[in-house]
Amino acid sequence: MKKEKRQWVVDLGTELTKIISGYRNEAGIVQIENYWIEKTPKDVFNEGMPEKKIDLVVFLRTLLKGHSRKDDLMLVLNHRKMIVSSFAYPMMTQEDLKKAVKWEMQVMIPEKLAEWDSAYHEISNATKAKATEKIDDWRIDYLAKERIERFEYLGFDDKKIDALGIAVQKELLDAYCRVFKSTKHALKRIEPQFYGYGKLLDAEAKRMDLLIDMGQTGARLMFYDKGFLQEERRIETRVSSDLDGYLAPIVKGIMDSFQSPLGIARGYEKSNIYLLGGESIKDGVLASIGAKINKEIKSLSCFLENQQLFRFPEEITKDEICLLLPCLSGMLR
Repeated sequence: MKKEKRQWVVDLGTELTKIISGYRNEAGIVQIENYWIEKTPKDVFNEGMPEKKIDLVVFLRTLLKGHSRKDDLMLVLNHRKMIVSSFAYPMMTQEDLKKAVKWEMQVMIPEKLAEWDSAYHEISNATKAKATEKIDDWRIDYLAKERIERFEYLGFDDKKIDALGIAVQKELLDAYCRVFKSTKHALKRIEPQFYGYGKLLDAEAKRMDLLIDMGQTGARLMFYDKGFLQEERRIETRVSSDLDGYLAPIVKGIMDSFQSPLGIARGYEKSNIYLLGGESIKDGVLASIGAKINKEIKSLSCFLENQQLFRFPEEITKDEICLLLPCLSGMLR
């Protein structure tokens, strides 16, 4: 059976590194050939950026030893200093849309830096000034889709464009590229994690979805409308043996989102809710959040049950699939 070239997807985190390799056959099913879930070496990230240290280079080179130059190698990126925002516009040309999103993101970058300065105490005034003066230091991209609002009583449809702006410091992208180039396995693509999750969700279903990505020191709330990200909210958490103490800021963030003007307007409270991330697989987490917000919650890995998207090695476990979701969703088109 004919198959496409092999694809490798890497999720390089400060705590864990996940990698999968596989290919898509002519039936459209992704065959997972191999996967790795390993602890990332310590002290190889500086202020959230990977450094070209020998421990990290050797670590990645060992995991990628089966990768050849003909294979596709992609990094899925989740970084707390990646700026994401959604906008709605009247119908316009692609060129006008690109200019509109770029202008919105240029205005937002200094504001976000001020927020990070308050939250993380890491951004100096010099850095904020540099960001304001040198917008070219940021890579700005966007996603867009057409939306039709139907006004039944008036008898006409109103077409609009939903756009999602993404801004990332080029310095951050360059840092990842340098590390992988040092391993002799150069990256061919970098894709935001949230984009892959949108591909995993059913874009045809007329519904809202909330994904709660849970890590040791942070969580993300990602609200999707028919597979298109509407809002991303990051929450700081504390490493704690007390489950209620760990979950408290996450539960508060969910309820605040439900009750916010934007959440009420978009119907966030009616969302289907799914958990993912390393902390989500711990005992009692799913049931406890569900009880606290009085909602049914499922693991995002349930999307891969009785599905025709992937074929897995027999030995893979449900917990491993949950941890590999960033890489798996990155495999989808």
